[in-house]
Amino acid sequence: MGQAQNQIFDGMELYDWEGSKIGKIIRYDMKLGYFETEGAFSGRRYIPLSAVERVGPAGAYLNVPASTVKELYQHMPKVTPDMDRSGKLTGSGKIASGYTGRPVPLDVDGVRLVRERITSGTKVFDADGKKIGAVQAYDKSTGYMRVEKGEIFTKDLFLPVTVVSYLDDTGIHLSEPKDSILNHFVKMPEVAQEFFTH
Repeated sequence: MGQAQNQIFDGMELYDWEGSKIGKIIRYDMKLGYFETEGAFSGRRYIPLSAVERVGPAGAYLNVPASTVKELYQHMPKVTPDMDRSGKLTGSGKIASGYTGRPVPLDVDGVRLVRERITSGTKVFDADGKKIGAVQAYDKSTGYMRVEKGEIFTKDLFLPVTVVSYLDDTGIHLSEPKDSILNHFVKMPEVAQEFFTH
């Protein structure tokens, strides 16, 4: 993509490889190499900058078809949390670069900001926008929150802050879909057991 990354901006029109308009860029992160779009699809899409062929006067043009944008880019890129030797979250993580696909450090300040904004009672939504519950307890020192079992899940969930995609006025939006959450986050993490059992 070369110098084109410096020409991306919020509100820019977005086109697929056939030149069909598929939406607008609403947010971007040049450090990680991703931008967020909304438009032709139900829900937002998270597109790596490696998928941009060129930027022209009308907008940004992708090197992939609309079907790829629809199916492949419907979720935020997965974050792998960093832990110290004792298994405690360090407050940082790694994400696949939107430029190369290789792991790059996640913005530590961004993770810290998210950690400060989580509070008990906040609604929690999966990557598909489905409500999965509300934060029952939150351990700021380890970065884990407990979402109590309810209508959707039969077990409590223990979610690290690194699975938070974003926060807004409706609640916490996760980067993981419901099935992934159920498969990975029902076990109480050892680093947070003292907090959640007392």
